[in-house]
Amino acid sequence: MPGNLRAGLVVLVATLVIGTAGFVGIEDLALLDAFYMTVITITTVGFGEIGGTLSTAGRMWTILVIVAGMGAALYTAFVGLEYFAENAIGGKRHQRRMKKNIEELSGHIVLCGFGRVGETAFESLLREDAAVVVIDNDPAKIDLALATGAYALEGDATSDEKLLAAGVERAKVLIPAVASDSDNLVITLSARALNPSILIVARAVNAETVKKLYLAGADRVVAPQVVGGERIATLALKPNLAEFIDFVIRERTVEFQVEELSVEPDSAIIGKSLRDRDLRRQSGALVLAIGDPAGTVSLNPSPDHVFANGQILIGIGTEPQLTTLRRLVGVES
Repeated sequence: MPGNLRAGLVVLVATLVIGTAGFVGIEDLALLDAFYMTVITITTVGFGEIGGTLSTAGRMWTILVIVAGMGAALYTAFVGLEYFAENAIGGKRHQRRMKKNIEELSGHIVLCGFGRVGETAFESLLREDAAVVVIDNDPAKIDLALATGAYALEGDATSDEKLLAAGVERAKVLIPAVASDSDNLVITLSARALNPSILIVARAVNAETVKKLYLAGADRVVAPQVVGGERIATLALKPNLAEFIDFVIRERTVEFQVEELSVEPDSAIIGKSLRDRDLRRQSGALVLAIGDPAGTVSLNPSPDHVFANGQILIGIGTEPQLTTLRRLVGVES
């Protein structure tokens, strides 16, 4: 509630209280009669005086109540109408603008759920300057998502209509991250039907739901509880390795970075081997792994590995080294 509306209501209530007290003291009216007299005076409804003809002091008090009460009532009514009109018109204008902005998106990420997991995922996506559309049925979380720079839609993410409004058919990635496994299953099934080529990275609250999400069409499934337990074990047994991975993947100030590059149909490395292209010497970046479209990943690939369309390279190096690697692979910076 804006301050001017709150102030108007305070003055109006104060006028009612003071006016009632005045009629009690001046005209010796009962409390209910005095309050009734104050209300009909402020609203000017035209009813007769309570308890007979008012005294001169009572009439003077009535005039004061009319002036103060009418002024407070009119001011409060005007500010209230202005506030609600601005909310109604401004809200619709904002919704239209949001709809138009989302309709212009392509290759973006649709994030379903803005709880602890969803918000953490969004913060990481924001560091990569990714365009993200958040869907959540909690207005407070929608406000939070908007404040942090996301496109946001309030509603049920299990609804096909809401997924289409988020541009799921044009999106590159969908992240079902709501708190219910059953809802994540429905979202995954719906999104896979609406966009068969979309990459779906789903959250599983319970470990036993992981297999079901894969069957529903998810490409990757993350169970935060399982991942958290594995991380604790890694920190306990291999703290230096865990710290190195955190630095490389999470910290933006670290010199080395990890990047995923796709081998496109027009790439110059198709049909060539790692030995032929000598990517390590030419770029300075190290190729950690190569994955094929079927999902098989070869770690520390052989120099005789021959590149093919659709394969994925995982490289590590400095930003200049990765820029050179992108150019050699044929990926635009």
